Amino acid sequence: MTHHLVLKLAYDGSSYFGWQKTKEGPSIESTLLQPLEIIFQEKLDLSAASRTDRGVHANGQVVDFFCSHVPKDLSQLEVSLNQLLPPDIRCLSLFPAPKDDFHSTLSASGKTYKYYVTTAKVQKPAFRHTHWHVYNPLNIPLMKEASTIFLGTHDFRGFCNAHKDLTDETVRTVYSLNITQAESELIFEIFGNSFLYKMVRNIVGTIISIGSGKLDLAAIDRTFRSRKRSLAGVTAPAHGLTLWEVNYVLS
Repeated sequence: MTHHLVLKLAYDGSSYFGWQKTKEGPSIESTLLQPLEIIFQEKLDLSAASRTDRGVHANGQVVDFFCSHVPKDLSQLEVSLNQLLPPDIRCLSLFPAPKDDFHSTLSASGKTYKYYVTTAKVQKPAFRHTHWHVYNPLNIPLMKEASTIFLGTHDFRGFCNAHKDLTDETVRTVYSLNITQAESELIFEIFGNSFLYKMVRNIVGTIISIGSGKLDLAAIDRTFRSRKRSLAGVTAPAHGLTLWEVNYVLS
């Protein structure tokens, strides 16, 4: 009998070369596979809701896989898995797939990312792997105005980087994009139906470029119309990004 299980993961991606297995160095996928295959005593194939880049973190990555047998007590299996995983990766929950054709990527209806920026004169050591340190003074009201231009359905080709897996279909919908400020910390929270390669980091980088006076507001529309990546802002560093939540509509 085949069993279909789902994992929800959190991880600090600082020491990893992203989700996907690579010869370049350790990945979240390969590090997770090792204890899972010890526990289940079989080769497994994992599917993940997002193939996060090198250095990117997760608060709610969703992974699913099939196995030939499973213990009745999944809560104990969670404990065993976390005992075998390194401390910078944690299984938050483990449960049977909610429906037969569930797929962590294809069944997702939306994703939320958070991006963290610190504008302090001196960056706190605890932020060095989680926040982008931006030195220049920022026009926050202008940045919030810029964020509204990204809302809705657009062709985001100009806001993604070239990639071997880049699809020809580059239209995406951004449902919300909020910027909150607490003293010297800025948090970008973006919720959309799906995201292209480095799209979130390019949106954040463009808004920061506008806030620092390096680009004007019209750069966003110019990039949408031209579909040219060169007209948008810089790509925000990977370490400020966290995959926060993946949403599913299961009917």
